Amino acid sequence: MSVHDLIARLQGKKRAYDTTEEVVQLLDEQAARVHDERLPAHLRGVTAITERLGYQPGLLALRGETYDSALYLEALVTNARSQGLDDLAEDLAELAELMHEATGRLARAVHATVPAPEIPLTRAA
Repeated sequence: MSVHDLIARLQGKKRAYDTTEEVVQLLDEQAARVHDERLPAHLRGVTAITERLGYQPGLLALRGETYDSALYLEALVTNARSQGLDDLAEDLAELAELMHEATGRLARAVHATVPAPEIPLTRAA
C-alpha cells in the first residue's frame, strides 16, 4: 500500500483502482466475499418464512434499498454529465433505468404477498 493510499484510508476514503486487471480482481473478490458472507445468512433467515405474508417485510425493505440505489445512480449520472463524461453517464443512466424497473417489480412482489380476499360466490360475477 502506498503512502497516498494509507493517508486516504486514514481519512476514511476508499481507494480507486486505475487498471482493468485490478478492477477485475476487486470485483471477483467482492463477489466471492459477499457470496460467502451473506448467502448463508440469507438462507438461514428465509427459513422462518412459512406463509405468504412472511415475504412482505424483506421484499419491502429490498424495494426501498433498490429505489435508493436507483436515486444514487441518477445522482451519479447528473455528476458525470456535468463533468463531460457522457459515455459513463449513459451507462449509469441505463443502470438507473434497470434499477427503477427492479423497484417496480419488487413492488409487484410486495403486492403479491397479500392473500387474495375471499369473494363469496354470490358476489363473484
